[in-house]
Amino acid sequence: MERISDDRNEKSDSIESQDQKLRRQVESEGVTVVGTAVDLSVSGDVDPFQRKALGPWLTEENLPKWDELWVTTQDRLSRDDRHVFRFVDWCLDQDKKVIILDDPDFNKNMHSPEGRVMIHIRAMGPARELLRIKERTKDSHERRRFTARWTGGIPPFGYVPVSRFVDGKTVTYLEQDPDMVKVLHYMREQILDGQSFFAVAKALNEMGEHTARDRARIRKGKPVHRRGAEEGVPEQWSETTVKSLLRDPALLGQKKHKGEVLYDSQGRPVMVAEPVFTDDEWQSLQAAVEARVQTKVRRVNGTSPLYGVVWCGVCGQKAAHKGSIHKGYEYRYYVCGAWPKENRCRGVSIRAEEVEGWVEIYFLERYGNQPVTERVWVPGTDRTKELTDVKSRITRLRRDSVAGLWDDAQDEFRNLMHSLMTRRDELAAEPVVIGRWQEKLTGRTFQELWAVLDLEGKRQQLIKSGYRVEVGRKSFKVTPEPESVAEALERLRSEGADTEALAEVTEALRQSGALTEE
Repeated sequence: MERISDDRNEKSDSIESQDQKLRRQVESEGVTVVGTAVDLSVSGDVDPFQRKALGPWLTEENLPKWDELWVTTQDRLSRDDRHVFRFVDWCLDQDKKVIILDDPDFNKNMHSPEGRVMIHIRAMGPARELLRIKERTKDSHERRRFTARWTGGIPPFGYVPVSRFVDGKTVTYLEQDPDMVKVLHYMREQILDGQSFFAVAKALNEMGEHTARDRARIRKGKPVHRRGAEEGVPEQWSETTVKSLLRDPALLGQKKHKGEVLYDSQGRPVMVAEPVFTDDEWQSLQAAVEARVQTKVRRVNGTSPLYGVVWCGVCGQKAAHKGSIHKGYEYRYYVCGAWPKENRCRGVSIRAEEVEGWVEIYFLERYGNQPVTERVWVPGTDRTKELTDVKSRITRLRRDSVAGLWDDAQDEFRNLMHSLMTRRDELAAEPVVIGRWQEKLTGRTFQELWAVLDLEGKRQQLIKSGYRVEVGRKSFKVTPEPESVAEALERLRSEGADTEALAEVTEALRQSGALTEE
């Protein structure tokens, strides 16, 4: 059996060296090798029974296949003295021998109380070293935690680790990956366009985009792997992973520890990389994500031609698109789409072609001269969370001072407290401005736009403009009711629509005769 950790603090023979020593010894003794368990990059504190290579050999199914386990040194079994003691006890119960090259008496010692005490004593040395390794690693992480350096692990989606030579040492930082950044902007655009998290996840899977975890495996030369599946099967994006990713402040380049953003002595987020999104892009994305999270509308698989536009005229639920084939001819209908199915309005079923035709004719007749608008995000500012975090740090600092933890560093305490209180006052003075969506004129009327859009484009535009069609057995209604052109222009003007675009639309409507002077 061969094991090596990827911890740079652990000093041990390489796998190749262990293999050579073991093979020379088995050749000299003429024993038969039935298998080799090679555990690469496995820490010394992993239980032997949990190791990927060794573990299967210790199962009941494989016990009859071997009699002796050979290793070069005792710490290759484990650096944890408790694991060694339990493993020795298990080997005695199973009547298995353990041969350790640098300790020929190990197997004999297993069979006597005094010998087992010697084994345990020898195991305490590697256990103490393992503890020192963990402490050094922890101290190293603590020192680097509030710096821009990357302390290890799987980087957030959008970033890759890069090594740089700084002050005579190789250190790791994060940099943006152009391909992943492009994917993130695509995801943002889809959410802003009203797509569901499920639809975005489905699109990413169809595009073959790998998750952050799979990308990390590929960078290390390992195969992709979905939990519960064979190696080589990639992880799948899900509704949850998309939603979590698009809410993660790591996309702003902010450093996190145990899921929380880290703040420096000034109360500002510790930055580990360049942000993927600008502040405006991030705020508009969060508003769209929050709106999607709060909606109670259930997204169905497979977008219907007018999904999100057609609604049940009886109960007000979004309509579902159904189809069937009879004698080679396809029949399509819009029916009540209430969920669960038992809540649906019975008997509400309208031929899809009729609805889509009426949308084309009726909508343009009544709304064709209406100016087309689109929603744009007007960013706000809200530093409430950062202010709360700074106040919490001040409280903890005062508590530590009362406990005497700063008695020998009063100057450092005063400087840190001054920085935090200054930052608290700066944040408290900033007004809270709520970000909002605002209508913006596109410079076209619906009549002009309709000619260049396909069915999906028309569907998306109707949704963006806030229109819905309510249908029933003998009813067809478009809401909201149309304003006069003059009323629409006045409303947009009062809501702060772009002056130049408003003037262009007004002039175009006046020349077309849709708007007349009173």
